[in-house]
Amino acid sequence: MFFSKIVCNRAQENMRFFLSRILGGMFLCLVILLVSRLLLVFSFVKDQYFQLSLTEQFNFWVLSLRFDLKVVCIAYALPLLIAFATFINKSFVFFKGFIKYYNTLIVYVALIFSIVNYFYFKTYDKSIDTFIFAISKEDPLAVIKTVINDYPVGIGAVGLLLFFFIYKYSAAIIFNKIENKVYVPDTRKKTVIGMIVLILVFFGLIRGSFGTFPLRQLNAQVTDKPGINYCLPNGPLAFYWAYKWEKISMKVPTVKPSEILKTYDELGIQIEGDTVSDLFKPLVKHTDKNEFLEQNRPDIVFNVMESMSSHMMTFDNEKDRDLMGELRKHFKTDFVFKNFVSEGDGTSDSLTRMLVASPDLNLSTSVYSSKDYICNIAKLFNEAGYETIFVTASTASWRNYDNFLRQLKFSRVIERTQVLKDFPNATSGAWGIDDEYLFKETYKILKEKHDKPRFIMTLSITNHPPFRLPSDVEVQQVKLPEDILARFPYEDTETIFATFRYANDQLGRFIDQIKSDDGLKNNTFIAATGDHNMRGIGYSDHPTELVFGHEVPFYLYMPQQYIDNTGVAFDKERLGSQKDIITTIVSHALSDKEFYSFGCDLLSDEKCNFPFAFNGIVAVSYDKTHACDISNVSKPVSYDFTQMEHLLVDSKPSNRSCIKEAAMKKLESQLYYLQANKSDKDDFDKLKIN
Repeated sequence: MFFSKIVCNRAQENMRFFLSRILGGMFLCLVILLVSRLLLVFSFVKDQYFQLSLTEQFNFWVLSLRFDLKVVCIAYALPLLIAFATFINKSFVFFKGFIKYYNTLIVYVALIFSIVNYFYFKTYDKSIDTFIFAISKEDPLAVIKTVINDYPVGIGAVGLLLFFFIYKYSAAIIFNKIENKVYVPDTRKKTVIGMIVLILVFFGLIRGSFGTFPLRQLNAQVTDKPGINYCLPNGPLAFYWAYKWEKISMKVPTVKPSEILKTYDELGIQIEGDTVSDLFKPLVKHTDKNEFLEQNRPDIVFNVMESMSSHMMTFDNEKDRDLMGELRKHFKTDFVFKNFVSEGDGTSDSLTRMLVASPDLNLSTSVYSSKDYICNIAKLFNEAGYETIFVTASTASWRNYDNFLRQLKFSRVIERTQVLKDFPNATSGAWGIDDEYLFKETYKILKEKHDKPRFIMTLSITNHPPFRLPSDVEVQQVKLPEDILARFPYEDTETIFATFRYANDQLGRFIDQIKSDDGLKNNTFIAATGDHNMRGIGYSDHPTELVFGHEVPFYLYMPQQYIDNTGVAFDKERLGSQKDIITTIVSHALSDKEFYSFGCDLLSDEKCNFPFAFNGIVAVSYDKTHACDISNVSKPVSYDFTQMEHLLVDSKPSNRSCIKEAAMKKLESQLYYLQANKSDKDDFDKLKIN
């Protein structure tokens, strides 16, 4: 009796209705995901795409479709089950109301995540990843201002509203056509078979594979070109993967000492000893005993400049396009390393690496922030008898840095509230006070009477989206060819360049002030680097800029008496990265000091254990033969250099070894995991490796 009702006219009508709505909704979602991927490819990685072989292009679209079908089938699995459970009785009226709103919801979810993925790709040269969750740790008002200023929010809102009417009209046509054409079984046997087949098809597409493992993130690769691979996942799937990894990253994985030994073997480093503490011995540095330094410990100012980009500096022209301002003369007379990369690609990413050699950009907000990290630079200078001070142009509550820095044992943390007390007329933007007043505050601190030498670390903010200038600063007219302007994702390119110049100019003025001060010029070190390169210049479609896309300069002023008394070997072409900054400074500032660091002294010819210009995505050994894409440590890819001025590489991979470069990335993570999981009762000096 049960099955006899399945083939009645009402049941057949219900079946036609639910098949038309489910299949129609799936079709619309697939169209949205396809169009969004086409926009990604031809907006950001077109050149890479046309370098693919026909087989690779075919594999790209097949795999993309499999990912899209997986997502869409997951989205429509629930309504399919509800339809099967209700289409034979009166409760099917519930399904009719449900599917009407559900289709609209799913189509809009697909659309919105596709839009977010597009602009995320435009800004960060990749699909959505865990960095998107860093937004939740930022100043919400500043984030809103940045989004409104840098992205077409108003047009987007109007577009979403317009899309609603287009969707309602087109969906009705599509649903009706499918309803008129769809085949509905007329016997109970065919109906049961059809239901089973449909469920199996859904299950197969959700699984995405007939092999041992289902289709998953590990499969998202069809070529050695990262930009193309980033286009494989659709917006919703990229967000899901990011969410999954964000949840996983909230708990630091455990690592066995034997795994670290294996990584050291890959680096060609032998560990002497059998305790866990011996695993840190390759990081040990020891500066020479120096009587001059013992009597003359310098004050040190280390400036981390927002988006101080080497790429932007290549557009500088002293006569026609001055982007350096007062910083220019200091770049000519002092030590500057231009073949230099940031360790991270975000402010917090680079900061945590420089502060404690941790690759966890969320460390400051995690439960592991209070651990005792062996590469803690505040601890290093505290033990050397320094007062350690952190000055930020933003609020210290940003990403919990106020607590984090104090846990690292910075003596003082000064943020914009204090600066505004000292300088009530200070100008500011969405993210904090302008650089002029950051440096005024820093100079004020240097001039304070102090018995201890001081290590001051500053973080600037003006050169950050939304780009703006203080009202008394003139916007410089910038002439650039159209192909260069096209790489910038912002409407007001002139303001971008003017803001960049302003930040450089204010740093130059600060250096001027110290060099002209008789009480400071002979005993103050000044270092500066960018936290990361300029974002949104579109490196995905420029594979030759694999290294260039991460380059920032490293500037260092040392008074002449320190140069004369510590032995300096300067090679302006030398490669380096942010891990080398503190090692270089300490090696020429502190006598007979032991400390831990991955870095090398860039002003010395002495060999070091980790001779790499290192970034979390790319690494280059100091022999300069090739660069290594280490975004996937299990499958690093090498690229030969074609032009050394900007470290440009061949767009095609070479067959050189990247084992050591990938091992460097693994080791940094493994030593961090080991320290983060250390309990109070663990004694690395007594714990055996095996």
